[in-house]
Amino acid sequence: MKNSNNPALEPLGQALLAYWRGKKSAELIHEFKNGQKRSLPVSVFFRSHEEFLTTDKAIEYCRGRILVVGAGTGVHALELEKQGYEVTAIDICPQAVQIMTERGIKDAGQQDFFRFDSERFDTIFMLGHNIGICETLKGIKGLLHRCEKLIRPGGQLLVNSVKEPEVANSPSPKGYPGELEFRLSYEKNVGPWMRWLHVDFSTLTSHALKYGWSAEKLIETEEGGFLARMRPIL
Repeated sequence: MKNSNNPALEPLGQALLAYWRGKKSAELIHEFKNGQKRSLPVSVFFRSHEEFLTTDKAIEYCRGRILVVGAGTGVHALELEKQGYEVTAIDICPQAVQIMTERGIKDAGQQDFFRFDSERFDTIFMLGHNIGICETLKGIKGLLHRCEKLIRPGGQLLVNSVKEPEVANSPSPKGYPGELEFRLSYEKNVGPWMRWLHVDFSTLTSHALKYGWSAEKLIETEEGGFLARMRPIL
């Protein structure tokens, strides 16, 4: 998922825009390589601060200038701006950025995080399981390397993810269960297959340490979800 205007995200963009334009019944379909399908109401991408999931509740840990990665429709960026933070919100999906702009987010742009270049930030905010953009465990190295170029001394990366069960949606049963492959569809628009990573906290910590980062668990759920703060080790 590292190319701008990625066709894999086109069904998502269409679904978001349909909901934003008034089709409140819009649903997005996730189809996994093992044949499993999940239907997701698009309303979840427009949830209010009061409707945040447990591991979404990271705003209290934020500080300074903030970069929201994979900002979607701006659910977190809007709340951060309300609380007075200086926020830059980026997403690779053009429809999402259009919606953020129409919702009044001051600094929203269509950007590929892996190519994004900017002044540095105190907090990189990567919720919505958006650490998954690194696609595989090997990709964690490149993601943290990009973060190092964007984070100020003493800065932090806030991420959430979840542990997938051993029998999960991985295309290879011998691989890590959180290395997923799926495609999105909305109505008759079916996107190509794409990769995504769900990573458990222990595995994330061990990989982070290899690349010079620490990981601190801030929130944990019974379902294996977590919110973590990561920092470069000085």
